[in-house]
Amino acid sequence: MVAACVGLLPAPALAFDWSLSTTETQTFELNSNQFMRDPSPGGTLGSYTTLTANGVALTPTSRLIVDGNVGYTKYWGPGTEGIAQTESDRVGLHAHYDTWGKNKDDLEYLDGSFRQSSLLTAVLGDLGVLTNVHGDVDQGMIRGGIQRSLSALDTISFSASTALTTYSPASAGIQYTDSSATATWRRRIDPLTTLAVNSQFEYLAYDTIPSENLMLWRNTAGFETAISPVLSYGANLGVIFTRGEFGASPFLPTTAAQLPTFSGGSTVGFIGDAHALYRVTKDTTLNLFASQVVAPVITGQLTKTSTLHAGVTQTLDARSSVTIAGDISQQSFPGATNTLRGINNNVFGTTNDFWSGSISYSYQLARFWNASLTYRYLHRSTTSGGEFLDPLTGLLASSTVPASANSLLVTVSTTQIVKALGSD
Repeated sequence: MVAACVGLLPAPALAFDWSLSTTETQTFELNSNQFMRDPSPGGTLGSYTTLTANGVALTPTSRLIVDGNVGYTKYWGPGTEGIAQTESDRVGLHAHYDTWGKNKDDLEYLDGSFRQSSLLTAVLGDLGVLTNVHGDVDQGMIRGGIQRSLSALDTISFSASTALTTYSPASAGIQYTDSSATATWRRRIDPLTTLAVNSQFEYLAYDTIPSENLMLWRNTAGFETAISPVLSYGANLGVIFTRGEFGASPFLPTTAAQLPTFSGGSTVGFIGDAHALYRVTKDTTLNLFASQVVAPVITGQLTKTSTLHAGVTQTLDARSSVTIAGDISQQSFPGATNTLRGINNNVFGTTNDFWSGSISYSYQLARFWNASLTYRYLHRSTTSGGEFLDPLTGLLASSTVPASANSLLVTVSTTQIVKALGSD
């Protein structure tokens, strides 16, 4: 993938500026209920080791950015009782290439990425529930797009992408392809305010028999403005149309008794987001965020997520700061009478509510060394509106009961700059 992006560089790009940096991060977590079970079998000590690298190659008319990471996770303690996978590794790679002409608003770009992680951590991170499926989930994605200036005030862009999600072993989950096309128009009203209209069509095809397909069409309009140096805010509002199809495979032999018959359902819903950033003083920043999103999670299951976030960051001095944050979210899923991915009728009949709060202290130990200490509380309410099924096994998931967790995290990271842009 990286070689393909480099191959797009024009011949004069042999003379280019470049930079390279690496960051190593080590985190230890003490958690009273790491896997959100009730009752909790005990506390867990978690270790997360991550190594990331960032490389940039720059010419007068193009840029190539490559980001990579590898990581290792390990859990110990009585809280791991009954857990099928207590250690796992992860890897990720992302490459972005863009090129422009005399007007930097007229550009073309190409993205490619690959990531692999354990199913246990992926499902727990996306859905807040525990799965006992042992294995990895792999996702590869490629995307391309163009952007053009219609005038000094108007810009349009178009992009298309496709992603393939697979599992190791293959029996761990349902392979699926997620493809989308997006068109956006932006108009600058004044130097501080921009309006935007966005339309996106997404199509998911699951490798199942009978076949299952899911179509999502999102249309939103919004704005972004900074009315003063201390206050900026924006919002996007719109609707989403979803349609699922479920039926016999069109690839099976067709007889009078085996004609492909499809059934499905369609719904129309509200989506949107709003955010604000207010610098109360030069050392105090307040941020607010609210959203409602309808999208598939890593397993391909259709999910509606509503989120409300509030946070305050207080800079103490040149080296340290404190951040306090609170979140309320609700995840809605297809009920037990639906298919796991929400194909039949797209009715979100089952919900889980989450409340969380955290306080974090960050300190710069040295020029390239940083540390942080974080306390976090997380609570998941009882599943309402029906039974929630594990998206991988189809069995009743642990989220049907309430659970709470207290955690303490200590993180230390160091960055090494091999070469910076513009340096010798």
